[in-house]
Amino acid sequence: MKKVLGYTKRFSVLSSILVAAIAGPAFTGVCLDGVVSAKTGGYARATYILPPDIQKQGLTFAQVKIPLDRREVAIRIVDQMNYLLMDRRAGMMEWFDRMAIYGPTIISILQDEKIPTDLFYVSVLMSDLTSNTRTKTGGLGWWALGSSKEKKNSSAVPWVSTNDWDDRRDPVLSTRIAINLLQNLLLKTADKDWLPAISAFADGSDKIDAIVRKAPGFSYWDMVMPPYSDVLIPRAVALKIIDAHRQFYGVDMPGLPPLAYDFMDRLKLVKDLPLHIVAKWCDTSPRNMWELNPGVDPASGILPKSDAKGSAGFPLRVPKGKGTEVRKLLVRDGYLAE
Repeated sequence: MKKVLGYTKRFSVLSSILVAAIAGPAFTGVCLDGVVSAKTGGYARATYILPPDIQKQGLTFAQVKIPLDRREVAIRIVDQMNYLLMDRRAGMMEWFDRMAIYGPTIISILQDEKIPTDLFYVSVLMSDLTSNTRTKTGGLGWWALGSSKEKKNSSAVPWVSTNDWDDRRDPVLSTRIAINLLQNLLLKTADKDWLPAISAFADGSDKIDAIVRKAPGFSYWDMVMPPYSDVLIPRAVALKIIDAHRQFYGVDMPGLPPLAYDFMDRLKLVKDLPLHIVAKWCDTSPRNMWELNPGVDPASGILPKSDAKGSAGFPLRVPKGKGTEVRKLLVRDGYLAE
């Protein structure tokens, strides 16, 4: 069977599960390369396989070993790899661009808090790495925070949300909020297993806690999770595999430079600051300024002054090398007290 860039061409019925049933012992569970073509009268379809190093060495995700030796687990992950590489290929390439730009910022926060950096892939899948993503359940921003699941979660961390600003749209603040939520959920798991914690983050701890209580001693892969988290974990594992093996899957491309800026910390402004003014000071566009400060509501374009809701002030990022100059101008024009 001929392999090209990580995939094998075979005759398939509607899913790899049915192919596995037809192929019987020829299906190894960790590699679809072993599946012989089944003459079923179905259609021909290219199927991606696990990379050789993963087949030999195995894989962990969020410090948890993935049991790829179990055929049903391998099928779920390979199915998601094929979904991403075939059905969502164009969208995934856009993710790679955003991962190059925003990934270093988010990953560095996860590292600082000693959180597995694999959780970054959860953010990618939940938000497409866009600040204005809004889910059907009301979640907003980089980690889809604020959906109906948080209303039932007593460990939810409050965030600032006003007409001009929302912490959930800021990549740094939203990541810190998500970390606090995830850490609290991890403490509730029996073995500090990140996979049930991620599931509870995605679908709400009330749903996941009930499922885990009914299946003591079983892993995530043994339990029937709600539809969203049942797909989210295998898809995140699949995305990690593809990301680490881009050349193998033919999705390698030149990387974009990461977001570069001067962070001016939380500013306790004495009056509202329009971003277009800062853009002029920095000789850039308002759009570029907003991309550095997505917590600002794009409709208002204003970094708000300090008030009761934002008593600690609001963060401001400016183009690299402009921080000192902008601080002086903020003082000169009465936005910031000396």
